[in-house]
Amino acid sequence: MSPHVPVVAARRTAALMRRLVLNPSLPWTKQRARMERATGGIKAPKSIEVSTDVVAGVPVEVLSPIGREPKGTLVHLHGGGFTVGSPAAVRGWAGALADRLGIEVVVPDYRLAPEHPFPAGLDDTEAVLADVLARWDPATVALSGDSAGANLALVATQDRSKASLSLPAALVLLSPWLDLTVDRLDEPALVKRDPLLNPEWLAMCAVAYAAGHLDEPRVSPLLGDVGGLPPTLVQGGSDDILAPDAARLSQADGVTLSVASPLWHDFSLQVGQLAAAEAALEVVIEHLERTMAIDDG
Repeated sequence: MSPHVPVVAARRTAALMRRLVLNPSLPWTKQRARMERATGGIKAPKSIEVSTDVVAGVPVEVLSPIGREPKGTLVHLHGGGFTVGSPAAVRGWAGALADRLGIEVVVPDYRLAPEHPFPAGLDDTEAVLADVLARWDPATVALSGDSAGANLALVATQDRSKASLSLPAALVLLSPWLDLTVDRLDEPALVKRDPLLNPEWLAMCAVAYAAGHLDEPRVSPLLGDVGGLPPTLVQGGSDDILAPDAARLSQADGVTLSVASPLWHDFSLQVGQLAAAEAALEVVIEHLERTMAIDDG
């Protein structure tokens, strides 16, 4: 893939997404419709088959290498503040990983708030993860998520760890949103630098997802025990309004932090557009090759 979008142009596009899609003045239905239009054109590599399925009662999108038996599975949870978004938004990133690693990527289309508040999306996540870990050797399974999806991925891992259940071999968290109690307006300089996320929108999403439960560890996992995780890569941008969450998690054992500057929230998903996203993808690939048992040898 040949990156061709200058960073300044991509930053302008992110700002446009904030104004036209992730806007607290818009109803959820309009935000979702606009998000689908914005992400509907994202394509997986031609070597990847994109199909739909139902896993543990949850609709999923599955990206698989054409003509190759998958060597493992990555379950990825898309972002969108628990309220918007779909598997389409991560098709390029997930497809690139499926192609490069020879694995299948399963992206749950989990239930969204406010129609389905906490713990609906988490329940869907845990059901899919349990099914995958029952069918595959856990050593060949990884779990990832971006933004709110990273929250779901981390909480699902914490829940399985507490229950002494099998864990995925690796965890990848992109621009994670891990503490919903934080008022992001408390860091105005960072708010000004992130072109994509609006603190008011985040606050609205938090209430829609888990009003009355924001300080519970299964909603804000940084408030719980972050020990005993599988090898974890946390990736983000220096200008991400949620960068403090990534930095806090990086203090836990077994967690590696990768920060790109001067990039913003979820820049890693822009594979094929940003050189920085291509470089970030290589970091993820190295992490998964090192931690998953998918070596042909």
